[in-house]
Amino acid sequence: MLASRVPGTLRVSAMQTFLSVLVLLALIALGVLFLIRVNAQTVGRPTPHRYAHLKESFQQRLHKHPHGAGPGAHPTGPPPSREPGDDR
Repeated sequence: MLASRVPGTLRVSAMQTFLSVLVLLALIALGVLFLIRVNAQTVGRPTPHRYAHLKESFQQRLHKHPHGAGPGAHPTGPPPSREPGDDR
């Protein structure tokens, strides 16, 4: 009872509590709607396989090149010459 007689103390009414709960619920609803909208943007897009990059890397390591040649090996012989006036 002493708190109600001291000036400057805060008394929260039932209406203030109700409005605070209402505002919090509205903010939560807006957050849910935002997440639903962001999720809807990814609908229809093909989802990449979770381990697709590992599969490609593994296949490249397993691929055997003839006579130990690397994947960037060039055939033997001189490089192709460019003719003067040849605009490539």
